Amino acid sequence: MNQGTEPIRVLLVEDSAEDRERLANLLASAQGVRYVLTFAHDHVQAERELARAAHDICLLDYQLGRRTGLEVLDGAAARRFAGPIVVLTGNDNYEIDLAVMKAGAVDFLAKDALTAVLIERVIRYSIRQYADQQQFIYLAEHDQVTGLFNRRVIQERIAKKLAEATERQGAFTVIYFDLDGFKSINDSLGHNIGDRALAMAAERLNDCCGSGVLLGRMGGDEFVAVADEADTVRIEAVLADVLARFRVPVAVREHRLCVTISIGAARYPEDGADAVTLLAHADAAMYAAKRAGRDRFCWFAGIDQPDEAEPVALGNELRQALEREELYLVYQPQFELETGRIVGLEALARWHHPCLGPIAPTRFVALAQARGFIDRFSDWVLSSACCQYLAWRDYGLIDTDVVLAVNVSAERVSSAGLLASVRRLIDERGMPPACLELEFSEAALDLDNRVFDDLLAALKNLGVRVVIDDVGRGRSTIRSLTGRAVDVLKIDLDCLRGVVDNPNDQAMARAIIALGASLGMRVVAEGVENDGQRRFLADNHCGFAQGFYYAPGLSTPDVTELLAGATVPMR
Repeated sequence: MNQGTEPIRVLLVEDSAEDRERLANLLASAQGVRYVLTFAHDHVQAERELARAAHDICLLDYQLGRRTGLEVLDGAAARRFAGPIVVLTGNDNYEIDLAVMKAGAVDFLAKDALTAVLIERVIRYSIRQYADQQQFIYLAEHDQVTGLFNRRVIQERIAKKLAEATERQGAFTVIYFDLDGFKSINDSLGHNIGDRALAMAAERLNDCCGSGVLLGRMGGDEFVAVADEADTVRIEAVLADVLARFRVPVAVREHRLCVTISIGAARYPEDGADAVTLLAHADAAMYAAKRAGRDRFCWFAGIDQPDEAEPVALGNELRQALEREELYLVYQPQFELETGRIVGLEALARWHHPCLGPIAPTRFVALAQARGFIDRFSDWVLSSACCQYLAWRDYGLIDTDVVLAVNVSAERVSSAGLLASVRRLIDERGMPPACLELEFSEAALDLDNRVFDDLLAALKNLGVRVVIDDVGRGRSTIRSLTGRAVDVLKIDLDCLRGVVDNPNDQAMARAIIALGASLGMRVVAEGVENDGQRRFLADNHCGFAQGFYYAPGLSTPDVTELLAGATVPMR
């Protein structure tokens, strides 16, 4: 920083007058930086000052009389403080260091080691790191095309509303929107025009729904709104306005686009008691609106019984497919960017329905969860993948450090059956634990800390590696990962799509790579589709990648051929 820039506002929480004076002198001697200091002498003053939101950074003494800085960090004022907190101590202690970092501090420094240069560097770095982290959280919660909340946040907020509604018997409505004929815009005019059309659609929905409605993009051309309202007349008045607004053509560059919208809605509690069901029923109502001619609105309660029962029938067919061994696995290789060597294989379940054709994994996994046989489905995936891995190893096709990655549903975190299955594969089948990676979605980080941490500790004791998948889709932070037994972070594919030319996507990907490096974790990028993405990852020191650019999910014979060296997908 140079003279003349805005001063840095520092809250100094220190109960020792001598230490306050020393720290003030160090800050006053900094070259080219102006500091405005505010002093707090105890935890009461500290919490009052933190709540004022008038400081850029807080330097917090760990020992405040009979209280500790950890108590301040755990307080509501510190959690809401819009800036970094650096803890200072007269006793350098690893346990204290770990505790305050878990509580949200960005750094932990011994006071007797401080110099003017060091403290200036720490303040500058901490403020920059905090700003990067806030950008990381924003990008992780918002859709990059429309600026609306993303799928993850919508699901979280619905779950929160359900918990609140249980306490006060509150009713609300989930509304599903889908643009009519949007695919033709992307196909004929390209994704740049399509993205602008999506952004304008989001603006229209925002204008019509108002600030009191939670609005998000679920993906593609699908949007969801959650309204604290269950009155039919009021909801229909808002949705009539939405339909009328979308009947007006929109101008994107030189193109005049006519894009109507189909809408479905489901009400809590009559149409569903959980987030998955409410979203599925609103989605079903929206498809009923499309079948009825598009450009219209349907309540879930008003659609025909066969449409309502279709998910039940498909769930029964999935159960039968599992019993008849009609499901199968494909394996997507993971590559080391520097050498092109295969370092891992991710097992992915597939279902080819005899009438409907390929069913999306997200759809049939959700069905398995909803129908109560996710444990059995997951055990089949884990067991089948390990058996095939051992077969490749026995044939000498796999190096001893090549890992097998298997996804684990968040619903299995609290299941004792998962650990039992892993132990059985290790003890009875001879699966090398160091070669088995269990991938947990970023959603698992938001589960009960004790349950998840106990599971991670148990897996660590077995020697199994733990992966956090979809990083960047949700809200994982240094705080939620510090001290946890995690070995690998996987960058979500949505974070890679714009890294060639989109500064926001570039910042997100760099933040995840830096996060993994700072925590000593391996970082794998998934969803690599082109050479520009590969070069970005290599330039930013991401060591490992997978995606269609290298190889899709391959059948067992194709993987066998690849491992034998007959085909080389690297470019």
